[in-house]
Amino acid sequence: MDEPLSTGRGKSDSFGAPMDSADPNAMDEDEVYDNEFIILVPDEFMGCVLGRGGATIRRLQWQTHTTIRVSNADEPFYPGTNFRLVTIISSSTAAMDAAQQLILLQIAQNYSKSFREVACVVPDDMAGRVIGKGGDRIQEIRNCCQHAELANRGEGAQGERIMTVQGNVAQVTKALRMVVDLIFHE
Repeated sequence: MDEPLSTGRGKSDSFGAPMDSADPNAMDEDEVYDNEFIILVPDEFMGCVLGRGGATIRRLQWQTHTTIRVSNADEPFYPGTNFRLVTIISSSTAAMDAAQQLILLQIAQNYSKSFREVACVVPDDMAGRVIGKGGDRIQEIRNCCQHAELANRGEGAQGERIMTVQGNVAQVTKALRMVVDLIFHE
């Protein structure tokens, strides 16, 4: 079972997020994280994920006890897409799942009419877990959303595949939760 992460809480803003960190993507040097889950979010939605001055992303990190990194403006997109990288880092898969849920909810609240698709990165060596024997696991994922597709080897960056999921926020969140569980709990 996942153990909760402890955080040192200093000053906080009106959302309860710490204010003493100037960089919302900074990690403490003494913290060690085991797991990284990358969500690929359409660029048009990134403003609501970051928030004014990074306030939203700091609040999400504080709420979920994760580190969330967003790709920089100088290399904003995942190769071959118009998706920005949102990397969730934590030793707790439950915390990573909570973070992805809150990120998707944040987008859905701000872009309810246009938010229908998100993607995630699946390492090549984990693709078999996501596909399952005879494709049974990917079929379960497809059954909970409108559409799910795992790209063929070589279509993503070196050693990675892209899993694209389409549907409403509840469907997309459920599908990504299944992917997180398959990657980190086998």
